[in-house]
Amino acid sequence: MASPARIGLVTCDAAKLRDYFPTVAEPDFVPTEPPFTPDDQILVDELRRHGHEVVSVIWGCNISALVGSVDLLIIRSPWDYMDSPALRQRFLKWIAELDHAGLAVENHPRVMIWLNDKRYLKDFEAEGVPIVSSRFVAPGEVVRLAELFATNGPLIVKPSVSAAGVGLIHVNSPEAAQALQLAFDNSSKHEWHLIQPFVPEIQTAGEWSLIYLGGSYSHAVHKLPGAGKILVHAEQGGSLRFADPPASIRAAGDHVMSRFPAAFARQGGVGAPALPLYLRIDLIETSAGPLLSECEGVEPELFFRARPGSERQFRLLLEKRMVR
Repeated sequence: MASPARIGLVTCDAAKLRDYFPTVAEPDFVPTEPPFTPDDQILVDELRRHGHEVVSVIWGCNISALVGSVDLLIIRSPWDYMDSPALRQRFLKWIAELDHAGLAVENHPRVMIWLNDKRYLKDFEAEGVPIVSSRFVAPGEVVRLAELFATNGPLIVKPSVSAAGVGLIHVNSPEAAQALQLAFDNSSKHEWHLIQPFVPEIQTAGEWSLIYLGGSYSHAVHKLPGAGKILVHAEQGGSLRFADPPASIRAAGDHVMSRFPAAFARQGGVGAPALPLYLRIDLIETSAGPLLSECEGVEPELFFRARPGSERQFRLLLEKRMVR
């Protein structure tokens, strides 16, 4: 068994949590010890019950102050880093500096840097994982949205580095494509963007989020957008239920997990565990079969409340890694 450890749980300023809690889906699920999120609190309490000291760490803090003061950092809820391109770059730089400082971090910084940019989807696709069809637009590349709309129909446009639906735009008419062009041209000068055909099943079948701990399936959440909307996030008016996924979804999630090491290696990924401590695999069930929407290993909500005991599984895996 691992000795009691000093653990820093990385989160964001408590004021940011007001953007996420409470929700209509869970009006009573609110932070009790901010800046920990209410879901992270379940893990914090589990770790403390078994002798570990847990403190909150606001991302972006002075890294030299962390060296020697914590044995391990767990990146959990730095949810304000996606609020601007400048913050996104600052977060990536901070993560890289954690790695250079030699701090023990879960998930591994090199895994997180890879998964922070949705271009990783192409790595999974190259390993035989069906993904939502995606075109990545390099900074400065000229793309005519109206022409894409004429060819593909409704589109989803979003920054390649984003989370929680930040920056996502549903282009649902030729007029909308034309109206977005100038803003898109300006924003795409400086950062990669992702353009996808709109998947209509998101409004009817929703999205499944499968949680994998140490590479093994733990539990799932089914999310649906609110009436007339496309975002499934609870803070955006979506609903959620805790349920076992259909066999096809579970098989698709397992396939993504099995291809993770090879996909990571495609970008020269080395020096990290073959399987991350935690992953959330988001899948959309379509007429063509399940499609990978995102593989989240940086700051996904893990929904410990969906499966009582999953926080214990997380702790045991963490302790096992700490004694290696």
